[in-house]
Amino acid sequence: MFFEFFSKEVITALKKPMIYIFIFIVALLVFGAVVSDNVIIGGVFGDVKKNAPVVVANYVAILNIFGLLFATAFFNNAALRDYQYGFQEIMFTTPISKSDYFFGRFCGAWLLSTLVMLGIYLAFLAGAAIGPAMHWIGAERVGPTPWLAFLNSYLLFVVPNMFFAGAIIFALATQFKSTIVSFVGTLFIIIGYIVSLNLASDIDNQATAALVDVFGIAAYTLDTEYFTPLERNTLAPAFSGYLLLNRMLWFAVGLVILFFAAYRFSFTTKNSKQKKSATKSAKTKAAPQPLAKPVLSASAQHHTGWATFWSFFKTNALSIGKSTTFVILLLFAIILLVSNLWGGFEYFGLKSYPVTYKMIDEISSLASLFVLIVLVFFSGELVWRDRDNHLNEVVDATPHHSVISLLAKTASLVVLGSVLHLVLILVGMLYQTFNGYTNYEVGVYLTDFLTDGFVLYLVWGTFLVFIQVLVNQKYLGYFVSVLFLFVLDILFSIIQVESKMFLIGETPQTAYSDMNGFGPASTAQWWFSNYWVLFGLLSLIIAGLCWPRGLNRSLKDRFATSRKSLGKSYFGTLGFLGLAWLAVGAFVFYNTQVLNPYKTSKEQERLQVQYEKDYKKYENVPLPMVTDLTYYIDIYPAERTVRAKVDLLLRNNADRPIDSLHFTLDSDDPIQLDIPNSKRVFFDEKLGYCIYQLNTSLQPGDSLRMVTHYAYAAKGFENEVSNMSVLTNGTFFNNSDILPGYGYQKGAELSDKNKRRKYDLPERARMPELQAECSELCRKNYISEGHADWVNVDTYISTSADQIAIAPGSLLKTTEKDGRRQYHYRLDHPSQNFYSFMSADYEVATRKWKGIDLEVYYDRKHAVNVDRMLDAMQKSLAYYTTHFGPYYHRQARIIEFPRYATFAQAFPGTMPYSEAIGFIVDLEGEDKNNVIDAVIAHEMAHQYWAHQVIGAEMQGATMLSESFAEYSALMVMKQETTPLQMKDFLKYDLQRYLRGRSSESDKELPLMKVENQGHIHYGKGAVILYALQNYIGEDSLNLALKNFLEAYRYQDPPYPTSLDFMRYLRPQVPDSLQYLIKDWLEDITLYDLRLKEVACTKNSNGKYELTLDLIAKKTKAAPDGTITEVPIADWVDIGFYADNEEEELFFQQRVYLDQENAQLKFVLDSLPAEAAVDPLRLLIDRIYDDNSKKVVLVE
Repeated sequence: MFFEFFSKEVITALKKPMIYIFIFIVALLVFGAVVSDNVIIGGVFGDVKKNAPVVVANYVAILNIFGLLFATAFFNNAALRDYQYGFQEIMFTTPISKSDYFFGRFCGAWLLSTLVMLGIYLAFLAGAAIGPAMHWIGAERVGPTPWLAFLNSYLLFVVPNMFFAGAIIFALATQFKSTIVSFVGTLFIIIGYIVSLNLASDIDNQATAALVDVFGIAAYTLDTEYFTPLERNTLAPAFSGYLLLNRMLWFAVGLVILFFAAYRFSFTTKNSKQKKSATKSAKTKAAPQPLAKPVLSASAQHHTGWATFWSFFKTNALSIGKSTTFVILLLFAIILLVSNLWGGFEYFGLKSYPVTYKMIDEISSLASLFVLIVLVFFSGELVWRDRDNHLNEVVDATPHHSVISLLAKTASLVVLGSVLHLVLILVGMLYQTFNGYTNYEVGVYLTDFLTDGFVLYLVWGTFLVFIQVLVNQKYLGYFVSVLFLFVLDILFSIIQVESKMFLIGETPQTAYSDMNGFGPASTAQWWFSNYWVLFGLLSLIIAGLCWPRGLNRSLKDRFATSRKSLGKSYFGTLGFLGLAWLAVGAFVFYNTQVLNPYKTSKEQERLQVQYEKDYKKYENVPLPMVTDLTYYIDIYPAERTVRAKVDLLLRNNADRPIDSLHFTLDSDDPIQLDIPNSKRVFFDEKLGYCIYQLNTSLQPGDSLRMVTHYAYAAKGFENEVSNMSVLTNGTFFNNSDILPGYGYQKGAELSDKNKRRKYDLPERARMPELQAECSELCRKNYISEGHADWVNVDTYISTSADQIAIAPGSLLKTTEKDGRRQYHYRLDHPSQNFYSFMSADYEVATRKWKGIDLEVYYDRKHAVNVDRMLDAMQKSLAYYTTHFGPYYHRQARIIEFPRYATFAQAFPGTMPYSEAIGFIVDLEGEDKNNVIDAVIAHEMAHQYWAHQVIGAEMQGATMLSESFAEYSALMVMKQETTPLQMKDFLKYDLQRYLRGRSSESDKELPLMKVENQGHIHYGKGAVILYALQNYIGEDSLNLALKNFLEAYRYQDPPYPTSLDFMRYLRPQVPDSLQYLIKDWLEDITLYDLRLKEVACTKNSNGKYELTLDLIAKKTKAAPDGTITEVPIADWVDIGFYADNEEEELFFQQRVYLDQENAQLKFVLDSLPAEAAVDPLRLLIDRIYDDNSKKVVLVE
């Protein structure tokens, strides 16, 4: 009988359209992602093919979450179909086997659930063929059909995931006979996955997350996170590693659940609700009550409208609020919020203080997700509630206006969604209280809710009700609703529609900042909110015309009935709302399309292409160098206005006369140029390129002066704020923002190589190739690109009376006039033409250290870490002046700016820091990973590396700045930490490098040839240089750095290269370790060290003899990712821990390994708990878990 039940389940489903619709939806999503870069599922980047095995596996694994919705339908149908049709009593009295029935139905639903996922593979096949043929993607972006990846991903993800999920859903459905309860099981599975994501946010929890993730996504990510692009393009998911363990674990759990459910299943089991109903019915029959004759009012009067509305509203609101679905959704939302708040790590295993904007970010995203689920589900439930309960004819016969019922249902829907959001706000405030944070900004919470949450819920609530009424079929209405919620956005992204006037409920993005509130998008958000609220109300009024009452089913009949029952005032309201919507829409259109026109991403892309094709020819035109600049800047924060005049002195440093000046201006906000004795002979208004012909050629060594005028004033509001630099509080812009682009701007070119191929642009090198004899190339540094060397800067800057304006250099004078503050700054030493200007309402903390003013400009809400910041600046300067030489500025400033950007940056003597970095990080009780010291020491180090010595514009330049700054910061941290604490910090740098190389967009290069690749010059640079000082000695490496710095400090061209640094490094490295320079700096070298066995015996003298069997491999990687194994001949550390937590390393010895399989013996005075190869993680090893083993004493 098993086969009969199984085949019946499958064949019945295959005869219905539902499974084909599901397959089509899945295939459509994946097809869009394969043939377009605007739809991304799981990530495709750089050299990874669109149909690479890893991409296929990621799509399958991630869409399994989406597939749970389909699986729920199949398993619910299999478990409850007989009960829903009242056929169970007939079915269960026939001579059938319980196990055949149970497992036959389950296996049929299991197969159907897996069949839906076949749409993924069909989409990959279709997309790989159609995409290149239609020129949607280049043929080079598609690899061979990954048949093995198709098979393995199906067996490793689809089959076990649908089995486990199906076991839970089927067990709950058969036990409780309820689709709602089984739906709860589905949500429980998804919540389990989200919890595992929170665990995986910190490197120390990744292994645990890999096991607890029920979908296997975290396990597969961990197994493949360090794959190179070559490996991602060739290696199919394997039956090994964490993924295999995860699959076995959850398949086993699914088996237990399924067999337990089979054991509990009975043909005679009755639903508890039925029992209660039967008992209640019996009691009713036993004690009949006399009927009272009702007194009825046969008409619906206007004065009864509000009473009727309130009655309907309460009934519907209570039906939602008391429903199991809503309660469970609310509980799940609370659980997820608490999980996110407790489990989410931001950086280096640390978290921030729970300031209000952190809470808002978590609450708003989670609330909007769950409220939209509530709106979709209950829009159908409320519209169909009376009809599902066969009460519609009774209700329709009562004297009330249909519109009142419609309004009451919609209002209850929006209110209950809002209640969910407000409950999450209370949970967030409780979390703040629990963590000792009592600055409750209730007004901020409510403002965010009203402007960002409530408007969204009102718009979608009304529109979803409109869909249900218009479609007049409950489940088709659900389908259309989901299409509008998800598919419409995908479609618009593909066709490049970016106006928020077409994206339902969308408003310009706001983000709350302690410094600047909700930011400059607030006005736009207000008008867009009005636009969409009117749209929602208009939808609701139209829905009132189509409301089904009585036996009318067709749209035409419903509309005809409504016309008769609704008065002129209703149509007047409809007309008024329509006109109001059009009027507001016209105003929004004027502001976002006429007053502030914007370019779509596709338009901007095409302009970049045209710019390169037209003006690349001018890239090497000789231009005079900027040598001196005087700024006159007026900032008007309240008006978001900046005016700037800049006097520039240019000198011809070339060996031939210069007869023209070339500039690139921003076509949207052009800068006025005043160049004496010249004439503008060319100007491209569209692309902003212009050429000025000098009346008399500028001879070598001669100079000229010019003046630029810049003005920015915010006007109206935009579709999305384009200028986040000029703010009410926290203005922060660079000098390049108010100056014209000097000459041809290479940075304006398209950098994505796939897009360059699409537009027939030549291959673009990220940086010129490293050369020993660089001649002209070394005359440019990589920051100013040959337009300036070391410049003098004077700044006269003014701002409002309640703010402080900051510019580079020492403050010479402060005055106050006409309600404005005016400041005069001057750079203490010629510096790179790279600096910023800022203005905000600051508190200032100061400290003096050896004649240098240490200053922190901060928002008064963020004082908690200011003293730590001053300490970090002082410790950094103490180390750097001792080991590298003098600091050439009279001040070192840290300046806070709003969190709309999250970075820290070093300019001469000034270092802007986002309020999201350092200022709010929670370091209480932390004795490691002091991110404040790390970030500040890095930026302070840039006062030497980049601002005293700067690399030529060629490969390796950023090693001389970013890698050296990262190393210097580590040395500052090293002074106050242990080697094991440094190991804990360095593992994040190692992860940054290994993850970065797995998503390399072009090619990986050795450290000394780095091409401004962050994962190399930050991550790898930190690990390599820290390890190098450990091997050759800190003093030796510092001496090489100091000698290099002294040779090139503030030097005019030619600028140094990484090859120049090697000349200073080699003498400091012993002959026995010279191989490190080649392996670590000149090549890409990776290690595979594994400790196989550890044997320990106790000698007669009381000492312990340990024998270690280990494997030691070394490989070299080519830029294309090809790996070649080379013989190992390296010095490697062996260490022994006193504890299993690896917190006390009591013995360490460096040994020479020259064979792959080695056996080493050690005699120790005490018994270690654990042995390890490379215990301090100095070598780049992709897998460290196999480097250590526990020591077991053999008696």
